[in-house]
Amino acid sequence: MLEESHTKLGACPHDCPDTCSMIYTVEAGRLTDVCGNPDHPMTRGALCAKVRDFDKHHYNPDRVLYPMRRSGPKGSGQFERIGWDEALAEIHQRFSDVIATHGREAILPYN
Repeated sequence: MLEESHTKLGACPHDCPDTCSMIYTVEAGRLTDVCGNPDHPMTRGALCAKVRDFDKHHYNPDRVLYPMRRSGPKGSGQFERIGWDEALAEIHQRFSDVIATHGREAILPYN
C-alpha cells in the first residue's frame, strides 16, 4: 500500500532574519514539494529564491552533507572532509580572531 501524501511544518534551513516557516510535502517518505507558510506573520507564504526549490536540491548528489575545508587554492574546488568537532573548533578560532582584531560587530553587525 502506498503511503499518502502529507505535510509537515518546518523552518527554513538558512539563518536569515525572516526565520521563514515552510510547509513540506512528503510522499512515501520522500520530500516532494515545499512552499511558504501563509500563516507566517512576516513572510505570509513567500519564499526567497534560495529555498523556493528546496525539494529539488535536497536530494542533489552534490549536496554538502559534512564539514569541508578548502585544501587547494581558492577557486580550485578542492576540499577535504573534516569532522564536526574540528570544524566547530576552527570556526570558533576564526571568529575569535576576527572579534579580537575588528570587534564583535565584524561578526554580527546588528545593534
